[in-house]
Amino acid sequence: MINFTLQSLEKGLPGLTFEFAIPATKDNAWSETSKYLAESAFCFIEGIIYNNVSKYQNYGHWGTTEVNKAQWFSIKSELIKLKYKVDYSQKLNELKHDLFDFKFIFDDDDLQEMTKNFSQYKLPLSQMISDFITWIDGNIQKYGSIYILGI
Repeated sequence: MINFTLQSLEKGLPGLTFEFAIPATKDNAWSETSKYLAESAFCFIEGIIYNNVSKYQNYGHWGTTEVNKAQWFSIKSELIKLKYKVDYSQKLNELKHDLFDFKFIFDDDDLQEMTKNFSQYKLPLSQMISDFITWIDGNIQKYGSIYILGI
């Protein structure tokens, strides 16, 4: 099961997890001020980050990448479009182009699960996109950038 919840820090976050941090805590992994997403969820929006943040293309999946306001505005615009398409799609395949031909979905089991049960997952995916936008909007306005701490 794919967990699309944008989470706060809690003991024992399961599996591979991405952290989204404010500048003051970017060097201190597992901060209480950060938010967290399972890799299996983040992979559905990772292509948008990859295409809008050139430094993310240099091993951002595993490292630390800064996202500034200008980059965020481009990312946000694409996320809003993706959310709209998720909300109005009936099948995952309708999103194939928007999800970069699924090339960021590394786990075939996750792709099969999402394809088979898209009607169950579309609301959580849409909500994750909304929550992600809300959290980053607030923090990027306050701090000027945020950091993605890869797996």
